[in-house]
Amino acid sequence: MKAERTDEEAVRLKALRQYQILDTEPEEAYDSLAQLAAYICGTPMALVNFIDEHRQWFKARVGLDVPEMPRNVGLSYLCQKRRDIVVVTDTLANEEFAQNPVVIADPYVRFYAGVPLITPTGDMLGTLCVLDRVPRELSQKQMDALLALSRQVISQLELRRNLAEVSRYAEELKRTETSLRESEQRLNLALQTARLGSWQLDLKTEELSASNQCKVNFGLPSEAELSYSKLFEYIHPDDRASVQESVKQALENKTDYEAEYRNIWPDSSVHWALARGRGVEEVNNKPTRMIGVTLDITDRKQVEEEFKRQNRRSQLFAEITVKIRETLQLEEILHTTVTEVQKLLQADRVLVFQLWADGSGTVVQEAVLPGWPVILGKNLFDPCFKEEYLERYRQGRFSAMEDIESAHIQPCHREFLQQFAVKANLVVPILVREGIWGLLLAHQCATPRRWNSFETELLQQLANQIGIAISQAQLLEKETCYSQELARSNAELEQFAYVASHDLQEPLRMVTSYLQLLEKRYKTKLDANADQFIAYAVDGAHRMQTLINELLNYSRVSTRGQPFMPVDCSAVLKQAIANLKVAIEESGAIVTHDPLPEVIADATQLTQVFQNLISNAIKFRQNLTPQIHIGVVKGGTDADRESLNVIPSKDEWLFWVRDNGIGIESQYVERIFVIFQRLHGRAKYPGTGIGLAICKKIIERHGGNIWVESEPGQGSIFYFTIPDRAGKQS
Repeated sequence: MKAERTDEEAVRLKALRQYQILDTEPEEAYDSLAQLAAYICGTPMALVNFIDEHRQWFKARVGLDVPEMPRNVGLSYLCQKRRDIVVVTDTLANEEFAQNPVVIADPYVRFYAGVPLITPTGDMLGTLCVLDRVPRELSQKQMDALLALSRQVISQLELRRNLAEVSRYAEELKRTETSLRESEQRLNLALQTARLGSWQLDLKTEELSASNQCKVNFGLPSEAELSYSKLFEYIHPDDRASVQESVKQALENKTDYEAEYRNIWPDSSVHWALARGRGVEEVNNKPTRMIGVTLDITDRKQVEEEFKRQNRRSQLFAEITVKIRETLQLEEILHTTVTEVQKLLQADRVLVFQLWADGSGTVVQEAVLPGWPVILGKNLFDPCFKEEYLERYRQGRFSAMEDIESAHIQPCHREFLQQFAVKANLVVPILVREGIWGLLLAHQCATPRRWNSFETELLQQLANQIGIAISQAQLLEKETCYSQELARSNAELEQFAYVASHDLQEPLRMVTSYLQLLEKRYKTKLDANADQFIAYAVDGAHRMQTLINELLNYSRVSTRGQPFMPVDCSAVLKQAIANLKVAIEESGAIVTHDPLPEVIADATQLTQVFQNLISNAIKFRQNLTPQIHIGVVKGGTDADRESLNVIPSKDEWLFWVRDNGIGIESQYVERIFVIFQRLHGRAKYPGTGIGLAICKKIIERHGGNIWVESEPGQGSIFYFTIPDRAGKQS
């Protein structure tokens, strides 16, 4: 219901504004009606009141000085609500009216009688009302008179609108007449300025009347005679049939005639014309005449053709550029280049020629029309090329020969080109970094040819892109070789580390066994120095054995890793804590963790990461109970990151191990992940210096990263990421 009332109110306000009455100057007719209403009803106050969106505006008023009131003040709302005459004999007798602002304050209304102002279409615009400061009643005759006066207000409104419409119509008619005169003047001016030639054809006699400009559009002087049959002699033979068919269809279908065609001027030059016309003055439902205009559109056609060429050049340039970006398959790039350039330039042959150091070269790609020699794959040598032209091409200059027969070139070079049926050629260099790689060439074999700037610029731009592609392909080849060599070297190093470590185990076990036997048999039987030396040797052998085992573990991260499987990190952490049970109990360490996810990983290696990081947190502790917390957050979520400085990407898990240990100085945070790097002596903190290097290698095998944030005395946070491969397994 509320929506319906809103729609009704919008319609009412629209109707009110159509009368354009609001905020107008006082008018005698409305003032007289208000005075007459006050006189008939015997009241000191009367209003012609129009109700706007937020106000009541008084077009005419008697006994009141204010021009308007807020819409929610007064009693006019009763007329709008009831859409009928409303009489309130004493406002104080009704509790609803007694508190109205116009009752309790100036003008202190005690009596109100109002009639709604309703348009012929049923829209309520306002009221005609009378008011008094004392109670009173109206007779039936007074009420009838008040109703009659309200209809007079509406009549005045309708009269006002009709007069406004008549005035607008008269003004519009005046403007139309002026516009027609101006249009006729503009038309004549436009015909002259636009060089439009007008014509008229008698369809029965085929008599043609043509303006001077129409004759000019056919390359004829103004005094020339131009008949319908003569006009067709000037139209290009290939276009005559289509023009005749266009005229025929326009007359049969009673539609406008339009055609674009070539015409041949008396000087044999070819021009383009646009003709438009229509049939007029029908007899027996058939037109008797045809009128129209012609326009020389040669310039426009040339621009269109140039635009098409430019657009095709841009497309070809973009296509070659995209291929270079998407692939470095040089053969494919070169093949596309020669094929598309040959089509675009309509050349007989386009080729890419790769130069060698001795001045010879090979045709590596070619697009050639049937009937002309194919030279793809041939090794060619021009005896004149090296000394005459190479330096010029190296400087980035190009060569454009319109006719090799008359060109200023050495005879040996002319003979070289003639063996491939070349009549004209366009040559641009393909430069790679500081040197010349080869040439991009276009050949015309059938006839000589003048090469324009568009064709030259196209080949130069494409040659530049080919140079970029060749340079990138060479860099990629070097990088690929380097990567393959690096991978081979790393594999050999890993194999060497494994073999060396494995082969050292047996002699080291023998050395350790004999040292332990010496220690057992001769301890206390030799002097104190001997006992100390033996102890040093046994300790060194044990440390070497530990080091060899760690080195074996390091070399096996990549070569002996298990396939990635779904792994419950909570179970992995539980296993790591179990492995460190003795160290945790001895140190009193407290290990806590967040709820941990399932990830795709090598369970054994992930256990080793947690174990090494927790073990380090226990080892490098202060004189405090070790507090170790393992946290995790998923990238791309709004989860609490516990004030972390790191926000992971949406496709990875970020784990961290926080401790309250001794911390690390900032200059050492990268060094600790390097194999065999230690920050403390073995006497204070035992170890091999391989544990964090193993962690780094494991995390990188999983496609993640590991790093540390730390301050001396403030503990450390070791972060590592694991890609979220869940749901991506095939």
